[in-house]
Amino acid sequence: YIAPNLKVSDYIIEDREDELIQLIASLKDTDPTIEICTASDFQPGFLDRLKNDYEILNMLVDNWEKIDHDPKFDEFLLYLNNELFDKKNNPQQKLVIFSESKETTDYLLKKLNNHGYSKVLEVNSKNRKHLVQTIKENFDANIPKSQYRSDYNIIVSTEVLAEGVNLHRANIIVNYDTPWNSTRLMQRIGRVNRIGTLAPVYIYNFFPTAKVN
Repeated sequence: YIAPNLKVSDYIIEDREDELIQLIASLKDTDPTIEICTASDFQPGFLDRLKNDYEILNMLVDNWEKIDHDPKFDEFLLYLNNELFDKKNNPQQKLVIFSESKETTDYLLKKLNNHGYSKVLEVNSKNRKHLVQTIKENFDANIPKSQYRSDYNIIVSTEVLAEGVNLHRANIIVNYDTPWNSTRLMQRIGRVNRIGTLAPVYIYNFFPTAKVN
């Protein structure tokens, strides 16, 4: 599928490929930039090269799964245990964590549970609409205080919560993955840096390297 006018990467990152395919099907007759390719449109040998790439990727995955240490999570856990829930800077005892992918949020949920953090809410494209009320009750400072709940004190989310939702009962945000698009980063921060935020906002970013622009 070639669709220059659609945010194809966003759909893929947010694990919404089925929705993307449906959208392309509905627009293909009115949008001349959309192109749907069939097997015959590709050069001979292309499929064989894809299969070869797939074998290489599987080998890399196998090698990766043999690694049982994670220095990035270790560093995060150090901050989590010693700083992120310090009542001086985090009086509401709430924390927002953003990641680029559902695989990472799944992983973080499991790791956090294993380290004794049980009040963790994971949000992604598949469960977001079912958790709207729960998110509001636990993280939205604009609802009446009589509706405040504390079932969860950590929310771990993909980009699906980067827009259109208030999370400002929390005042600390961790970008476990830092998006290359700075606008996305500001959208994430805007979830807690809002009118009615209950405390000064603190932002923690994991950068991909020590030297990064």
